Amino acid sequence: MREVYGTIRKLGATSKYKGYYFVAEAIHMTMEFQERPMKITKDIYPRLAKKFKSKPSNIEHDIRTIVNVCWENHRERLEQIAGYPLEFRPTNSEFVDMIAFYLGNEKNYNSSTDRLL
Repeated sequence: MREVYGTIRKLGATSKYKGYYFVAEAIHMTMEFQERPMKITKDIYPRLAKKFKSKPSNIEHDIRTIVNVCWENHRERLEQIAGYPLEFRPTNSEFVDMIAFYLGNEKNYNSSTDRLL
């Protein structure tokens, strides 16, 4: 989870935003359940709402705020994580998926290079 928080911070989001914790949990869930597709509106928002005693609509809004902050402050870094140029601000699900994929691949890459050394 530390990697998730570190990556979000590098994109300019901090714990002063409520969505900081929501997006970190959403990324963590996505990484944890990679073997099956998760729908952000049907799977992730309701689980987060229950965990944080909130409403799915509030979770969605707060995650969108984090995406906006990251997009406005560190677009270049976000494009590096995505691996391609971004024409438009990513949706919440695209943002979560991008970071989960990036962290999952980075972890796999680092462990495979460790084995080679």
